[in-house]
Amino acid sequence: MTRKGKILLIGSGIVVFLFIIAGLALVRYANVIVRAGIEKAVGKDFSIESIDLKWGSVRARNVVMKNKAGKDVIRVEELMVRAAFMNLFREKYIISSLRLEKPYMYVEVDNKGRLVDPAFPPDEKQHPKREAPKTPVTFEKIVVSQGSVDYLDRKTPRVPVLTKVRDIKMQMEHLTVPFTNESTRYSFQAHVPTGKSTASIKSEGTIKLASQDVESASHVRGLDITHFKPYYDKQAKSMHVKRGFMDLDVRAKIVSRKIHAPGHAVLKGLELETGSGFGDRFMGVPSSVVLSSMKKSGELPVDFVVSGDLNNPKFNITENFMTKLSYGMAEKLGVSVTDIGGSIFGVGTEGTKRVGEGIGEGLKKILK
Repeated sequence: MTRKGKILLIGSGIVVFLFIIAGLALVRYANVIVRAGIEKAVGKDFSIESIDLKWGSVRARNVVMKNKAGKDVIRVEELMVRAAFMNLFREKYIISSLRLEKPYMYVEVDNKGRLVDPAFPPDEKQHPKREAPKTPVTFEKIVVSQGSVDYLDRKTPRVPVLTKVRDIKMQMEHLTVPFTNESTRYSFQAHVPTGKSTASIKSEGTIKLASQDVESASHVRGLDITHFKPYYDKQAKSMHVKRGFMDLDVRAKIVSRKIHAPGHAVLKGLELETGSGFGDRFMGVPSSVVLSSMKKSGELPVDFVVSGDLNNPKFNITENFMTKLSYGMAEKLGVSVTDIGGSIFGVGTEGTKRVGEGIGEGLKKILK
């Protein structure tokens, strides 16, 4: 090799070595750089304990977002993102996996069904100029394990109800932001613990996030209906429920914001308070007829169909469910319905819309 060739080889080696050193330094100090950038973009109420950046993956620990009162509204013990860094030079970013370990979310709804101090409040500023299209980001897989949600509902007429959802396991495949009409497959499992039992929830299906079309099958086992008494035990003639559980199977289809969801419910182990001062009806149906029909098997199976236009502000999906369930019970028992209880969850169309807006704003701010 000539002297000129040796010099060129050595020079090339030095350049490569310097690039390696620069890359290692970037990885070494990425924790500080990335954390500071994210916290500045999202706000002072957002914090990350640490970020580890490796080739092809990013791991963040103890991600926390607080509300104005200083309460944790979002908390993630560990967040792991895997992606090929070469995707940064493409027209579409591909994230091979996003994993969230032990995430927690606190949701509170006021007496008008509005989200209280949401983590990602909607942007109320006017944007006269059309924003430039953002580079699409596709998550090939999103996995949530050991998740938790606390839902405090103050919309009920008498007392607030705190519902806890625990042991959340969720997986979503092929989700693109901004949302598209490509089908995103999901599966969801969780438990709802109450004082008397722990219900299990399972759901799976597909969703087109841009149009919000959904096709799903959901199953609930052992739901303690006494936990939700403030929602339905509010009629003057309603009987006080001491004990009761419900199983639910629902196949839902939403197309163009119109829902059609046939379902099957089984009421089990119902015990009602008797005596003076208590009503004589359960969900609008004479309690004596309900209890008499359950004497042999201890169960009351009911079929129902929830249907309506989700864009109609007067349509409340959960109240529609309770109405159809009451009519299904009456039809099953051969009696007429005179009183129908309110919704179990009480969120309604407006509340559901606001929850969706909050999630959408969060995605926009994170991916901005």
